[in-house]
Amino acid sequence: NLYAPPSTRGSGTTKAGLCPICLQGTGAGGEGKNLWLSMKFSAYNYHMQYYHGISPRNGHPFSPPVSFRLSPRPNAVVAKHERAEMLEGKCHKCTKWVGLEGVKEGEAKVKEIYWWKHAAACHQGSTISGESEILMNA
Repeated sequence: NLYAPPSTRGSGTTKAGLCPICLQGTGAGGEGKNLWLSMKFSAYNYHMQYYHGISPRNGHPFSPPVSFRLSPRPNAVVAKHERAEMLEGKCHKCTKWVGLEGVKEGEAKVKEIYWWKHAAACHQGSTISGESEILMNA
């Protein structure tokens, strides 16, 4: 379970969880730092879902898009510093094409944020068939 904090401190409104991914060294995909986040006010939940892409429902990473495409922005008057085309990913659960980047040119601080927000609302713990077995065998 990648979602569960390895350690907590405090109680009630002061309860905080230690991010298990940020705790890992940079060689293991982490940042090598102790990051404590409030569990009472959803900071821990938000961080795990939208900074690391971990589902609180099953403790696994959100499934990635099953395919990608570039699409022109519909009914858009493209302003300066805006994209004329958008990268989209297809969802395995709802089969919709989801925008994977913002309208403005340049990358978001967390480039997967648009996909992870969709996945958190749509996937409800579902994964692509066979995907979770890879995590269990790793």
